[in-house]
Amino acid sequence: MTKIHALHEPDSLTMPLSDGACLRVTRFRESARVALTVYGPGGGDMGGIVLGTERARLLATWLQRMSAECGRAPDADPAPLVRKVEPGR
Repeated sequence: MTKIHALHEPDSLTMPLSDGACLRVTRFRESARVALTVYGPGGGDMGGIVLGTERARLLATWLQRMSAECGRAPDADPAPLVRKVEPGR
């Protein structure tokens, strides 16, 4: 089993989720990476991912596109959201 290490988080961004859980975004100071972590209602670590800057930006654009599609007419032809990304990037 992998051990979970706490990150240096004074400048993390935190978004409250349902039932007292939260999503935390933390940038690494030593490298060009971003961590997305989910904390449970009781403060328990639920997991997370570490993304390089290119994938973090790609995820951000996907979120923007998906949120822009919310509220569009159901019969509107949405832009394709699938984009192949090479593993390890």
